[in-house]
Amino acid sequence: MYAIIACGVFQKELERIAGDLGFPFEAHYLGAGLHVDFDELADALKAELEKCKDCEGIIVAYGECHPKIGEILEPYHAALINCQNCIDAFITRKAVENKAREGLYFYLSPGWIECWREILAKLNWGQEESRLQLGSFKGSVFMDTLNNAADYEQDLIEFLDFTLLPYEIMPADLEHFKSLILEAKNRLEE
Repeated sequence: MYAIIACGVFQKELERIAGDLGFPFEAHYLGAGLHVDFDELADALKAELEKCKDCEGIIVAYGECHPKIGEILEPYHAALINCQNCIDAFITRKAVENKAREGLYFYLSPGWIECWREILAKLNWGQEESRLQLGSFKGSVFMDTLNNAADYEQDLIEFLDFTLLPYEIMPADLEHFKSLILEAKNRLEE
């Protein structure tokens, strides 16, 4: 049995593709927003890796969210999915670069839109600080990974009200995310 240790922002997407991955695994989700405190992220990740150390292999569904994530994973039979961050996990780098031609955007996924308040609170950003810190962004892009953007309309309006970042919806399927997980599993089998 494999284990997948994932950031909580990936939970709904991982649950959606679980039956399509073609291998049995147990999912372990860490709290979203751990990336704002490297010590907290390292401690949580190490604790979960320890729990999973007897698994056939461990796939870690995180981006490069910790500067020493490779060192943290090294003592374990673990493979990190090949992405810089959760944006790259859901859409390709090329899609990000294409959008960047229009300006700088702040990306949101269903997991992000559900926990943005918690993440900004961890950063000690109230409304004024958030608007200041995010002021260079042209807007936000909601990656509609679950094809249910309408369900998040109120959340997106609240994010807009809080940050002053107008939002747009970007269709996104889960094939790229699925391919990253399968590629990490293949690396474990080499």
